[in-house]
Amino acid sequence: MTGSSVAVLMVTDSPAREPHPAAHWSAIARVAPLSEIGALDLSAFSAILVDADLSSTATIDRLKKSLQALERNIPRYFLVTEGRRVEMVQANVLRAHATETRPLTAEGLKRLLSSTLPQPVDEAADTSSAAIARAASRALGSAFESLRSNTALDSTTVARASNDIVDSVGAGGLGQWLDTVRAHHQGTYQHCLLVTGVLTNFAQKVGMSQADVSKLTTAGLLHDIGKATIPVAILEKPGKLSAEEFAEIARHPIEGFDYLTAHADLSPDILAAVRGHHEYLDGSGYPDGLMASQIGDLTRIVTICDIYGALSERRAYKPAMPPAQALAILEDMCVAGKLETALVRALRQAVETG
Repeated sequence: MTGSSVAVLMVTDSPAREPHPAAHWSAIARVAPLSEIGALDLSAFSAILVDADLSSTATIDRLKKSLQALERNIPRYFLVTEGRRVEMVQANVLRAHATETRPLTAEGLKRLLSSTLPQPVDEAADTSSAAIARAASRALGSAFESLRSNTALDSTTVARASNDIVDSVGAGGLGQWLDTVRAHHQGTYQHCLLVTGVLTNFAQKVGMSQADVSKLTTAGLLHDIGKATIPVAILEKPGKLSAEEFAEIARHPIEGFDYLTAHADLSPDILAAVRGHHEYLDGSGYPDGLMASQIGDLTRIVTICDIYGALSERRAYKPAMPPAQALAILEDMCVAGKLETALVRALRQAVETG
């Protein structure tokens, strides 16, 4: 088996006792013992995944010798044991592009390789992202209608849409998701889906747990649900809003919070993000004029991703703003004391690698 037919090398320091997840990628993956790594031409592979004891000095020395000999920066990924800080440190020393917690699953493998192999083996990623975006748009429509009729939120549909977006952004990347949404959706739904993708990518790229990735994705889908009560003419107005129009649109965080509190079983921090995603650290936001210590971490993240999503929208009266320009605006808002600098830096890294 040669590099021309195999894209990914899986290096392990112990024989697999069960079928390796690489079996799901049999057309592109080769599994090899750590003892053979020195004899292999690593430059023939598009990515390298290491499943070995990174607390072992002998293992680290062997990996360093082989990986540092590479003439080009082939993406390398590492499996680590949860809670073992030494393995995370060593993975970073070995210039890990990403890590995944043991035991490796097929989904975990797919997440790791998504940036190297953006198109899934069994389906076209563009088609998949378009289908998922359509389903998510339907879920949003159902949620908006539930608020208008003051009936229970269909939590199952929202959860399914959230999980599918996590998979789509993880497999195809942020850029593909944003392009798909902008090509097929408009107005408030476009905004909600863009923000959701940015939040999902942010959570994945900074290494949040699966539960927190899901939480941020759900918050993104529902953050603007209160806009269901705002006249479309105001939501879609191309020019500056009048004071009366702004007062009307400024109701949406409370409308969404009140509805979800009464009709959905959501965590307090998701509810806080729905209510507070227009709050700023300097107290100049709305609806409650909260100050820094009063704004939770999840809300702060939703706020910056909401702004980035809004700047990234494509409307009839404006093109999508380039990422560099949108990020520069967020950084200016940090200087002004409105946003958290560390989170905007993390967003920049997530966007630039997404």
